[in-house]
Amino acid sequence: MNILITGHSGFIGSHTASYFVQRGHTVYGVSRSLNPDCNFRQYDLDVTDYDSLSRLTNENAIDIIVHFAGKPIVSDCDRDPFNAFKVNGLGTAAVLESARYAGVKKTVVFETDKVYGFQEEVPTTEDAVPNPGSPYEISKVIATTFCDFYRKHYNMDVISVRSVNVFGPGDFSYSRILPAAMRNISEGKGIPVYENAIKMYRDFIYVKDVAKMVFLLATTDTEHSIYNFSTNEPMSILQFAERVTAALNHNVDPTIIKKPGEFPEIPYQAIDGTRFVKEFNFRFTPFEEAVRETYEGYCEKSNLPVLGR
Repeated sequence: MNILITGHSGFIGSHTASYFVQRGHTVYGVSRSLNPDCNFRQYDLDVTDYDSLSRLTNENAIDIIVHFAGKPIVSDCDRDPFNAFKVNGLGTAAVLESARYAGVKKTVVFETDKVYGFQEEVPTTEDAVPNPGSPYEISKVIATTFCDFYRKHYNMDVISVRSVNVFGPGDFSYSRILPAAMRNISEGKGIPVYENAIKMYRDFIYVKDVAKMVFLLATTDTEHSIYNFSTNEPMSILQFAERVTAALNHNVDPTIIKKPGEFPEIPYQAIDGTRFVKEFNFRFTPFEEAVRETYEGYCEKSNLPVLGR
């Protein structure tokens, strides 16, 4: 099948694109920054450029679209909400309309667990009503609204994916805890943890598992149209840092630091990922194994020796 992946050069998109290629599919990538290591056709294209996106989708007879492109950094969206609404919201609308016009069989839209916002009941299930409280969350709810509309009004096969925090090899966004952890450990330092996040709870999922999960949703007749991606193992950010430290046999404790900026964050967030796990009988990569693979990938990319070798 012909697969179009938006944001193919990004962290999650690149892993997913590689997985589709490995499984024998023809992949086309769309991104504003091209991947020099790409082994399939890619296009330098803004996801909000509907005319170019629609033309590309038609000319290449795309069967499935997997949509990752967007603004993923919470603090960036807080500083520039208009572009967050434009890229995350209208970018999704452009993808869905391109899919409709070209008769694409299925579109998988990678949303986020942040669409739920603050919820009284946790872990939160897929039928919870979104409750956005920040520019990033609102921008993703706009995308969610478009997905709902195209599903209902045009009877399109649109799958919404709401994932917890993704980590793994290839992520060098140091505003996120895992890339910052890899850098600090490689320098013999403790993992930095913001002081307000010591008791903040989140769940984390390995990017290679996410790639497989997206592939299954894209290539299988599914029972539902919305899926949470979660290992159902929420932990405090401090616990996360301690587990990463232990997994890599690092002898420096996490370091508590002050958080830059004042954008709000949900203190306890957990979503229920059992719908996907039960439907596909899915098994996640063990956390410690995923952390070690992530660190090895970081060291290889940075030309650094791996600890313990």
